Amino acid sequence: MLIEKRHGQTPKVPKSRFNTDAHYHQNLERPGSFNVAGGYFLDGKPEDFDPSVFNITPIEAQWLDPQQRKMLEVSYECLESAGLSLDAVAGSDTAVFVGSFTSDYQQMSIRDPDFRHNYAATGVDPGIISNRIRNTFNLNGPSFTINTACSSSVYAIHNACHALRTRDCNAAITGGVNLIITVHQHMNTAKLGILSPTSTCHTFDASADGYGRAEGAGALYLKRLSDAIRDGDPVRAVIRSTAVNTNGNVECMGITHPSVKGQERVVRSAYEKASLDPNLTAYAELHGNGTPVGDPIEVRAVSNSLNDTRSKDKPLLMGAVKPNIGHSGAASGIFAVMKAALMTEAGVVPGVAHFQRLNPEILEDEWNVKVNVNTAPWPKDFETRRASVSSFGYGGITKLIHCVSLNYQNMISLARMNIGMNIYFELHLEYGDARQSAICL
Repeated sequence: MLIEKRHGQTPKVPKSRFNTDAHYHQNLERPGSFNVAGGYFLDGKPEDFDPSVFNITPIEAQWLDPQQRKMLEVSYECLESAGLSLDAVAGSDTAVFVGSFTSDYQQMSIRDPDFRHNYAATGVDPGIISNRIRNTFNLNGPSFTINTACSSSVYAIHNACHALRTRDCNAAITGGVNLIITVHQHMNTAKLGILSPTSTCHTFDASADGYGRAEGAGALYLKRLSDAIRDGDPVRAVIRSTAVNTNGNVECMGITHPSVKGQERVVRSAYEKASLDPNLTAYAELHGNGTPVGDPIEVRAVSNSLNDTRSKDKPLLMGAVKPNIGHSGAASGIFAVMKAALMTEAGVVPGVAHFQRLNPEILEDEWNVKVNVNTAPWPKDFETRRASVSSFGYGGITKLIHCVSLNYQNMISLARMNIGMNIYFELHLEYGDARQSAICL
């Protein structure tokens, strides 16, 4: 399978997105150019969509941001995976929390002022993504779209969990989406200097030089565990705790610079909220965007917060999904959570794709951590399969960290939340069945 076999591939930007040859140049300083030729892309064209399934007219569908279309599709599959019919959720107080960062389709529509349809306003507004799901499936719970950059989808999960605890809703669809449609956001990100010229994420590796942009859309179905048990729902994993914060002002650094102290605080907060013992956590799924500065800072922060009293013969295992599927922006966190849930369910710890040589700034022995290079069974010394997921945005108030602990075990009395989930992203791969089985272990 894609993750278990450490697969990943970064093709050239498809012609259905934009003409990369018109802008590609090895010299990033050249005006109107970028030095990143590829990325991780969904199969097919962004406009591929069957509106009749969702009772949407063809003319309205034409004006829908493809990100709205993809979120409708994965939300449908999310409900299907949770064993729910559309009739069963219609009229319920199910909430919708979606993370979205970029707005390529909106930028495209603005450049065509002469042929504007009355569907354009709702079709391209990023804030409508969550409400499109709410309206299509007739859901009556809270609904909003969140933009905290790359942490958007995990911040959506955090808000969904909070709404469930306060009983603002009885269930929630939460997810994230990222599509690469225009050259402008691609160029902006490249000019920021955080994209790898190889278009690939070399997380934890000495060759790390930035990340590869990726497309993706994913959704989870969340309920209170007691309700899920009562209703006979399939429980794939349990969210024990979530926490968010910001870095404030990182002294003498720019707005995008990560903070060891900020990330350490949020991990400790998540564990303290649930009274969890960090020594019982075998694995941490890191944001791991493959930057030479960001990776060591994140590893150090997680080590500081989880390894105070950890035995030296049981180092904290670390991994990241981005080398497999790229950095899908607002959707990246949802895939990290899906991976952690599947790992705890299957009892397998996948190796990190493309890993060759450890970044010398990551001190494995001193920090008592270990990059999981090869796929292996869950460590026998950890009877409870628990994983923590870290995610952060790239600047300012969106510099948020989200820690999720998932526990797959028949310990119902200890659990707080339930995930019924489906995974949706078809990657541009050439690994036969890997395209269809995607992230499954």
